[in-house]
Amino acid sequence: MSKIHFIPHVHWDREWLRSTDSSRIKLVYFYDRLIEMLENDPQMKYFTFDGQTAALEDYLAIKPFQKDRISQLVKNRKLFIGPWYVQPDMIIPSGEALLRNLLVGSKYAAGLGHCMNVGWVPDAFGQNKITPYLFKEIGMKGIFAWRGFDYDVLDDSLFMWQGNGDASLPTVHFALGYGHYRGFPEDYEEVKKDMTDFIPKLEARYQDQEVLFMLGSDYAFPRKHSSKTIEQLQKDGYDCIMNNPEDYLDTLLNAAKKNHHQLKIYQGEARSAALGRIHAGITSTRIDIKNAMRHYETMMAKVIEPMISISRFQGGYCDQELINYFWKIIFKNQFHDSIYGSSPDSINHTVENRLLNLRHGLNELIWMNFRYLAESVDLSVLKENEDILVLFNTLPYQRNDYAFTSMIVKDKNFVLKRQDGTIVPYEIMNEVKATSHDIEYYNGMENFHDAGEVLEGTKFKVQIKIAASFLPPMGYEVLKVCFHERTSKRPEGDVVILKNGAENKYLVMHIQEDGTLSVTNKQTQETYHQLNTFVEKGDDGDEYNYSPCIDDTEIRINDIHPMITCIESSSIEVKYRLEYQIQVPEKVVDHHRVQALKPLKICSDVSLKANSQTIDFVTKINNHSCDHIVRVCFEDIYKAAENCSQDQFGTIIRQNVIKNQKSLKDGATEYVLPIYAMQRFVKLDHQKSIMAVLSKGPLEYEIENNQKICLTLLRSVGKFGKADLLIRPGRSSGYRMDAPSSQLLNQTITSEYSLFFGTKEQMSKMIQIAEVINTPVQTRYLNDISRRENLKLDWSYSAITLDERVEFMALKKAENSEASIFRILNNREVDVADVELFIPINKRCYLCDVQENKQTEVENQNGKVIIKNLVSNTFVTVIIE
Repeated sequence: MSKIHFIPHVHWDREWLRSTDSSRIKLVYFYDRLIEMLENDPQMKYFTFDGQTAALEDYLAIKPFQKDRISQLVKNRKLFIGPWYVQPDMIIPSGEALLRNLLVGSKYAAGLGHCMNVGWVPDAFGQNKITPYLFKEIGMKGIFAWRGFDYDVLDDSLFMWQGNGDASLPTVHFALGYGHYRGFPEDYEEVKKDMTDFIPKLEARYQDQEVLFMLGSDYAFPRKHSSKTIEQLQKDGYDCIMNNPEDYLDTLLNAAKKNHHQLKIYQGEARSAALGRIHAGITSTRIDIKNAMRHYETMMAKVIEPMISISRFQGGYCDQELINYFWKIIFKNQFHDSIYGSSPDSINHTVENRLLNLRHGLNELIWMNFRYLAESVDLSVLKENEDILVLFNTLPYQRNDYAFTSMIVKDKNFVLKRQDGTIVPYEIMNEVKATSHDIEYYNGMENFHDAGEVLEGTKFKVQIKIAASFLPPMGYEVLKVCFHERTSKRPEGDVVILKNGAENKYLVMHIQEDGTLSVTNKQTQETYHQLNTFVEKGDDGDEYNYSPCIDDTEIRINDIHPMITCIESSSIEVKYRLEYQIQVPEKVVDHHRVQALKPLKICSDVSLKANSQTIDFVTKINNHSCDHIVRVCFEDIYKAAENCSQDQFGTIIRQNVIKNQKSLKDGATEYVLPIYAMQRFVKLDHQKSIMAVLSKGPLEYEIENNQKICLTLLRSVGKFGKADLLIRPGRSSGYRMDAPSSQLLNQTITSEYSLFFGTKEQMSKMIQIAEVINTPVQTRYLNDISRRENLKLDWSYSAITLDERVEFMALKKAENSEASIFRILNNREVDVADVELFIPINKRCYLCDVQENKQTEVENQNGKVIIKNLVSNTFVTVIIE
């Protein structure tokens, strides 16, 4: 007979059906009961709390006096917590966000006595190929996971999952799901019937006969009679014990070794719905939230922490605990149900409130670095009619784009100068962008007094663009704003306006009458057509799944020709505005779209900039209909059966059409559509000229006819859960409730994306341009300044320069010291690279693990550090002190 391992556990949705504070009430009673059970029942040996710590933090916020009791249980390995802070989605967040989630969660768990040393992914909607690498880098010895795997692929629930580089970890698949045995019935005869039913099913999945019973599920309270029931089973001849994930994994591996069981190797992501739904469609539900979250996680890792680090190199200071506070807000919004948008309206509103907290907090974190420079740079040379403009470049290399700044000035006539008097030319923008007057901009981009004077006509709002190529890598530059001076110098650009088009040295762009673009790549002399085509169709799905309507016809919005207006025309940028107004069906009823129509307005700004290989788009959709989806499409001139997109630590190749998936007739839980998520780019996987879609927000794509890249810009649905979808028959996912906020009715959804055109050899350049597009120069005009020597800081400073063949993931303060942490990712299609890193000559550099423990010192050769053998799609973490 097999040995039965019962793992008492709970999957705690911090917010899903209920808000965090509603769930917290239940959570308090849950932990009160759990503590009493673990302390007073010697046979209640273990309990696993969902691999996360945020809910425990929620509990201790109410009952901080319970911390010592909790800590004792954690130290004694009776209560297992960590390594996550929250259970995130594994596909949508960035790689750095996932790492930091694990770093913060594991640090919190270790502070209480012990962090569970296995990765725990019970309910993510599909598995990411980077998962084993991610957990190995954080120091885990194995993984437990469920959704996405398939019996037809895995012959056993124990296997080796191979990830990036040479990383692989033993992985346990929850054979019948993480909650297949919610809890022992109190009637012992019922328990014995369950054993008769479940044991044969589990024995078929555990070759070494060490079978796993998951004793718990969502919100499942610990059963007080668990230990007595296990004891009674033992008396009746069952070989069974209560166990925990760490010890159970060791038991499985030892049994496999003893039985000479060669574990099967699994590679790549897992997106099968044969055993559990993966909900293809959650990548575009509440796309307004997802676009905002992509912005904030990028700003934290790529802008705010580097700015703080630059300031720290120059004598500034910031507690990492303060930074982690805002990371935790990001993590809470990346909790899987929260970022999916698969929740009632109340939860979606909670997520929106956290977005507001992020907007205010992150803008203040940015502003404090400008304030530090205003108080520290030697400004004694400034005259009374001179203010300053400060620019931060948080990328570790020189850039070739344009910095935007909004200024409220007392005189429209001014000249920008570097410290040595060199004039920095700028271009005044024709279109004035709306900017916020919220308090986070006080005395920064816009302050209240200046904004009031604009209204009164005594000051002027001016918005300009400056070529950013003069900015130092990973540093700042201070410019003088000299009023009452004039200059005829303008930025040198190569953009020429054409009739409904534009041209620079790389591209020729023509806008057709229907608003689509024809673009010639001058490097290859190839011309692309039907670019930026908008299509709309019905969506009979819910917050979990897109599902087609019956007898629906896709509407090509470009058939209604747009109004085309040139709104910017200079040598550095030509921009056109395309405005579409069309009528589309109002909603879906009984799987069909109705005859009644509602207006749909799309405004798409199309821009070609100087010396640029991209065409940039800002598209706004004003939505008045329900139950539909809007996508923008780009047709390549070549075909390919697979696509290449960016994931968290490099690239991933996927099939355009999913082959060999289990059919609904054969019991699949849903028909999986080839709808995928990307980080920053997607292209067809061919070895010819590159046409790639780069994104600043939208992440869901599909490839049609092996040639057309379709990017989702709007998905409007009104049900939390819905039964009997065409692609997902039977029961609803979630609950059959209205979720009107997910219709995004009467809202304007803004998405920013670009098209890159290059030669087949320019993959690395394309990836770098995607990084530049997503990491804007930070600028502030400052007029409330001392004009003193202050701390005598220089007007220009560069902290770090990095080999451009690789990308930096993070520059941050160390968690437990005053050192700096610099993380480098090789995602540039270079198989193995010796990476050159340039740092101040007085700094020491060490390789370290993700937990920031020193390993070996790397020699600082008069400011140059060489990191050896960085393998493609892997990263390295270094300490600079």
